[in-house]
Amino acid sequence: MTPLRLAWANLVHKRTRTFIAAAGVAFAVVLVFMELGMLGGVGRTATMLYDKLQFDLLITSSEYLDLSRAPEFPRARLSQARVEGVDDVIPVSFGVAGWRAPRQESVFGGTEPGGQLSINIVAAVPDQLAKTFAVGKGGAFASEEEAARAGVKLKQLDTFLLDRRSKPDFGDVNQLQKLPPDGRAGEAVRVNGMRASVVGGFDLGTGFSWNGMLLTSEETYTHFAMRPRDAVHFGLVQLKPGADPVAVQKQLRATLPPDVKVYTRAEINAAERNYWLRLTSIGQFLLVAVILAIVVGVIFVYQMMAADIRNMLPEYATVKALGYRPPYLTGVVLWQAVLLAVFGYVPGFIAALGLYFVASTYGGIPTAMTLGAAVGVLALTCFMCLASGLLAVRKVHTADPADLF
Repeated sequence: MTPLRLAWANLVHKRTRTFIAAAGVAFAVVLVFMELGMLGGVGRTATMLYDKLQFDLLITSSEYLDLSRAPEFPRARLSQARVEGVDDVIPVSFGVAGWRAPRQESVFGGTEPGGQLSINIVAAVPDQLAKTFAVGKGGAFASEEEAARAGVKLKQLDTFLLDRRSKPDFGDVNQLQKLPPDGRAGEAVRVNGMRASVVGGFDLGTGFSWNGMLLTSEETYTHFAMRPRDAVHFGLVQLKPGADPVAVQKQLRATLPPDVKVYTRAEINAAERNYWLRLTSIGQFLLVAVILAIVVGVIFVYQMMAADIRNMLPEYATVKALGYRPPYLTGVVLWQAVLLAVFGYVPGFIAALGLYFVASTYGGIPTAMTLGAAVGVLALTCFMCLASGLLAVRKVHTADPADLF
């Protein structure tokens, strides 16, 4: 009998114990999947805004650290950036404001005006929304026509678009559009304590970086944020067809003053992910949580396998008495560990898919199952169970055929 067949027979013979062990492995698999999913969500939300913007190169202040700490720089740098190969340079500003939602109606009745919430604001040129933001499937606007209509609305002072994927606390876009701009105190939207109008929506998404987002014109942003009009936070550099981004980046770095930096899309995305995954407590916590989930799985599986081996020592002693050598017994234990890994991985994978859907749909965290994550967790599960098997196999070698007599 091969080690694999004997390992299978052992697991089938002790079905209850095998079920409990597989359930423990599945629990560890779910833990690892969820921590990896949250970690991936951190990486995706870190670049969510940049993924919705159209640029080949990005100009920021030289003091830029991350999106939440993006200092302004002189607007004059945008005109200075129009070097050879550059098609257009579009200004974008980004900030934070106070938001108070008005009284809202629902199936359960009306809700009183909410308290002060923090909301992020993106400011752009209304006539250039289709050039500023990604348009189409997965974009901020479904079509260029929708972006154009939104731009016309934003030309009016004190008007905003609300991200449709903002958390429910900020209100429903359709209901907020129906509110009169001159409504009473409890029937008006307030941004930084001033009356504002929600005139439509766009699609961005939430995550660890923010819970809600507004889009407005530069003029309205200047009025509500009380910021100077001669400064911006970002310059979206769009290149002419055929232009080399790296060559243009070098030219811009040589042309522009040292108070700004020029990033490629890959560089800014890498910088944001590095900040959130390595320099924030969220990223560090999730990395530690993945390691702890693996350690817990190893300990649980080891205890189950050690107990199983202890109960079957007479059987292993019999196998030894029949002339089978220690490597054969080691193979039996390791095959048993691999089978447990498979038995636990399958239900754990299915459960993780369901939890990913819940987290993405109702939690606002963009978790997604990827082929790399699925294969990686399978490899981790096998490693976890094999490590447990190697720790437990020593007990098999203590089985003494003399104890049978």
